[in-house]
Amino acid sequence: MPALPSTPRLPASVSLGDGGYAFAHDPALPVGPEPVAWLPELSPGTLLLDEAPRGFEHVSLDPSQLGTIIADRADDEGREVIVVDDSGELHIRLRSENAAQRPMILLPADLASFDLRLAVASRFMRRLGGQTIGLLPQALRLTMQRKRRLVELLHAFDVHDLGGGPRDVADLILHSAQARLPSVEWKDSHARRAANRLIHDSIALVNRGYLKLLRGG
Repeated sequence: MPALPSTPRLPASVSLGDGGYAFAHDPALPVGPEPVAWLPELSPGTLLLDEAPRGFEHVSLDPSQLGTIIADRADDEGREVIVVDDSGELHIRLRSENAAQRPMILLPADLASFDLRLAVASRFMRRLGGQTIGLLPQALRLTMQRKRRLVELLHAFDVHDLGGGPRDVADLILHSAQARLPSVEWKDSHARRAANRLIHDSIALVNRGYLKLLRGG
């Protein structure tokens, strides 16, 4: 079994001027417990609010009434509040100073995500009206089974990225005794097929496949 390198290989920085592309999350920022703020155009789970025109009846928004606030930050695009309940995280993007006092929901005419955005907006309004309902529709919720699968995929990618092969993934991720079979038996083993599938799916996930999760895929 090949030994894994002791330290990971860090990718070189890529600038937009050198032919790179914009990431959904800035890869130069450290990963920590702070929840990620996704680009609203990529995430139907981000509710866009602006100030409603004068003359409309309105209900002031207090995000703490929707659930537990786990992040509240401002940038050049406005303010983003992340609220969590049993259904998951709702990202609320307030695009103007008075959006919380006179909220108006923005629904971009994006055919690929319109139904999900409408479902999120509908649940938001029903919660404002006092109904007990999850903030996120079922398609945007991460079940424990899906979370475990994602953790496996990320671990498998790390092993692969450090030079490991299917045997290493079968041993370290799947904890399969078949990883120690002789070559002939290993070639036709279930663990080898499962490990190869994990590696294949993990590469697809890291190479922008994770964006499908934001869209309920």
